Amino acid sequence: MISNFAFGQDEEVKIEFSKKNILLEENLTINVRIKNSDKWNVSAFPTIQGFTKGTKQIAHPKNSFGGQRILSHIISQNYTPTKEGNFKISPFELTINGKEYLSEASTIMVTASKEEIESQETISPENAKNNAFLAMNVDKSSVYVGEGFRVSLAFYVSENNTTQIDFPDDLNTQVDAIAKKIKSPDCLEERATITNLTGLSVTINNKKYLVYKFFEALYFPLNNKPINIPAVDFKMTQINKKNAQKETVIFTNKATTVKVLDLPEHPLKDKVTAGNFSLVEQIETRKINTGKSFKYIFKIVGEGNFSTINIAPPTDDSFFDFYPPDVREKHFNGQTNKQKEFRYRIVPKDSGQYQLEKYFYWIFFNTKKDQYDTLKSAIKIKVLGKTIADKNADTSEDVFAGIDKLDTSIAETNYQEVIKNISNLLILCMLMGSLYLFNWGKKKGKDA
Repeated sequence: MISNFAFGQDEEVKIEFSKKNILLEENLTINVRIKNSDKWNVSAFPTIQGFTKGTKQIAHPKNSFGGQRILSHIISQNYTPTKEGNFKISPFELTINGKEYLSEASTIMVTASKEEIESQETISPENAKNNAFLAMNVDKSSVYVGEGFRVSLAFYVSENNTTQIDFPDDLNTQVDAIAKKIKSPDCLEERATITNLTGLSVTINNKKYLVYKFFEALYFPLNNKPINIPAVDFKMTQINKKNAQKETVIFTNKATTVKVLDLPEHPLKDKVTAGNFSLVEQIETRKINTGKSFKYIFKIVGEGNFSTINIAPPTDDSFFDFYPPDVREKHFNGQTNKQKEFRYRIVPKDSGQYQLEKYFYWIFFNTKKDQYDTLKSAIKIKVLGKTIADKNADTSEDVFAGIDKLDTSIAETNYQEVIKNISNLLILCMLMGSLYLFNWGKKKGKDA
C-alpha cells in the first residue's frame, strides 16, 4: 500500500495513450486526466486513420489526501483498430476547460500476436525490497549534440504488497538533491513540474505494480562528452509490522550512460537545433490586393530545445514589406512535443503570384533522418492591384526614412519670408513718400 502525495492544488491536465502496442482485438484508449478542478469540459477527440472511433467514457475517481478530497476526472475515448500495422499519430490539440493542450506524437503498433508485450522500463529487481523498488528510465541510449533525452525516476510497488510504504515529509528536499546530482554540467536542463503523485497501474514480468513518478527532466548536451547519470538513493518510510513504528528504507537505482554524437560537418553545424520537428502554417488569405496587409503564421512543432529556435527575419524587397514577428512559445508540462510560432504581418507591393518559401524557411538537424533538413513554406499567394512603389525605391513607411541622405550643404529659399520682407519694405517706402509729400505741400503753402 502507498499513500498519494500532493505538491500543490493547481489544475493539472495530461493527455495519455493507454498503450503503444496493442492486439488487433484490443482498444486503443486516449485518456485526458484532469486534477484539482471541478470542470471536465473536453472538445471532440480526433479521427485516427486505421481506427474506428468508439465510445467515450467519463470517470470521477475518489482520491483524498490529508483528509481532503482531491478532485479528479478521467475522460477516455476508445478506438478500435481495423487492421494490423504501425500507425503514426501526429500531435493534435484538445480544448480542455477553455485552454488548448497539445498531445504527443505517437506510433501505435497493432498486431494479431497473442504474445505478451513486456514493459520497456529499466528496473533493478536485485534492489527490490518488500516488493518495491526504485527505477530510472532514460528514453535514449545515444543522442546528438543538442538533441534532448528524457530522464525520469519512479517508485514501483507491487499491488499485492502488504507492507505500508509512504513518501516521507522531506520528499521535496530529496527530489531537489537528486536533480542536482543527476544534472551534468555539460547539459542544459528543462525540469518538469510534478504537482501530484498518483499511482499508475502497469504490468512488468506478469506482475502488476503501481508506479509513482516523482522526477522528470529533459537534458540537452552541449558537447560530445558522454553523459554519466549516477545511481541515486531514495528514502521511503514504512511501518514495521512487529512494533508498528515508522522506519526509513533506502532504495537505489542503477547508474547509466548516454552516448553523445557529433553533428555531421555543415556550415551551420554550430548554429542549428537538433531534434524532430514539423511545420504548421496558417495564412489569413491567399488572394490579396497591394497595400493591404495580411497575417501569416509559421509554427514549428516537435521535440527539441525550443529556446534555441530562431528564424532569420525576411528582408523587405520590391514585392513585400515584413513587420517584425510576434513570437509565442508553448510548453506543455510532462509532454514531449512543444511548439513555437512566429506571427507575421505582411504588406504586398506588386501584383503577381509568389511562393512564400523564398521568405520563410528554417534549417535544423533531423534526428530521425540523421541529416540536415529544412522546414519551408508550401503556401502560394496571388497579389492583385497596382504597384505601390518603384522597385528600386525606398518603400519604408518610417517618417525619418532617408533622413541620413539629405544634403544639408544646400541652403533652401523661404519664399514666404521673402514676400513678407518685400511687403514691409514697400509699406515703409509708402510711409516715407507720404511724409515727404506732406512736408512739401506744407512748405509750398507758406511760400504762397
